[in-house]
Amino acid sequence: MEVCVIGFGAIGALYAFALDKSGGVRITAVCRSNYDALQEHGLDIESDRFGIHSGWKPHRVVRTVEDAADRHYSYIICAFKCIPEIVTTPTLLFPLLNKLPEGSSPSNDPTTFVLLQNGIGIEDDLQAALAKIDAPSTIISGCCWVDTTLVDDGRRVIQHGNERLVLGYHQPPKAASADFSNTAQRSLDTLCDLLRTAGGNVESAPDVDIARWRKVLWNASFSTLCTFTRANVGDVLTLETSRTALKDIMFEVLAVARASLPPSPAVRDILGDNVVDTIVQNENPKSTFRPSMLVDLDSGRPMEVEAIVGGVLRRARSQGVATPKLGLIYAGLSVIQGKLIRK
Repeated sequence: MEVCVIGFGAIGALYAFALDKSGGVRITAVCRSNYDALQEHGLDIESDRFGIHSGWKPHRVVRTVEDAADRHYSYIICAFKCIPEIVTTPTLLFPLLNKLPEGSSPSNDPTTFVLLQNGIGIEDDLQAALAKIDAPSTIISGCCWVDTTLVDDGRRVIQHGNERLVLGYHQPPKAASADFSNTAQRSLDTLCDLLRTAGGNVESAPDVDIARWRKVLWNASFSTLCTFTRANVGDVLTLETSRTALKDIMFEVLAVARASLPPSPAVRDILGDNVVDTIVQNENPKSTFRPSMLVDLDSGRPMEVEAIVGGVLRRARSQGVATPKLGLIYAGLSVIQGKLIRK
C-alpha cells in the first residue's frame, strides 16, 4: 500500500513511522527543512508509545509534492500546518489532485486524504476542490492528542506521555450515498487497524465533527491565551482571572458548536456545559507545556490563526452566534500573524 505523508514535522514523522512499523505500507515522505537530515541520517525515534529506534528512514524521501505525484496513493496524509493565509490545502496538493482519476477507476482504489491538522472547517476547501474534478475520494481528519517534538535539526522525534489519535471521515457537502459511506468506513477502519498494529492509541469517531469541536475547545482557549501572554499552560492557570477567561472563551465555542451541529445525544454528552470545568480541572496547574501556536510565535513562524479561531468565527457568523471574546482574540492574533507573514 502506497502512502504519502506531506509535512515531516513531529506529527507527520511520528505517524509515518507508526504506519511503516505496521508492515505492508510504503511511505513517501515529502519534507523540506529536514530533507537532508532524513536522507543522510534518518530519524531517531524516542517514543513512549512506539519505542526507541535509531536511523529510521521511510521508503522514499522527496522535497516537493510535485516529486511525489508520480504514482497512485491509497492514503495522502496532510501533516502540515493549516495556514490558508499563506497557501490553501488544495493549492499545496494540486500536483496530486491533478493526477486523481475522474469517476470510477477499476485499477485504483479511491484515494483517502487524511488531515492531521487543527481547526474547524479545514476540510471545506479540499471537499470543494475534489467536487470540481469528480474524483472518488474520502476525507478523514484526525484530532491528535499528543506531546511530540522534532529536535536536533530535524533528526530526532521525541514523544513522551499520552498519545491518542481520534479519526473519522467527513460527510460530503451533498447527501452521501450508501456506497460512499461503506467505502469511507472501510478506509477509516483500514487506517485505524494499521496504526493499532503499530501500537497506536487510535479511536474511530462516529462523528468526527463533534470530535473536532471538542479539540478546538482547548485550542481556541489555552492555545490563544498562552500565545497572547507568551506563557505556558501552568502560568495561565495560576490566576482566577485567566481561568475565568479560559472558561468564557470555551463557552463561546460551545455555543457555536451546538448551533452548527445537528442535535444529538452525542452533542449533549460531549459538548455539554460541564465539559468546560472538566477541561480546566484535567490540566496540571504546574504544567510547563507550551502549545504549538506559542512555539510557532516564539520561532517566528506563522500560526494556525485562521484554522483554529477563524474557522469558529465563520461558523458563528453563519449561525448568528455572538462571540465577542473570540472576535477580540482573532483581531489581536491577526495583527501578530500579519507581522510574521510579512517578515
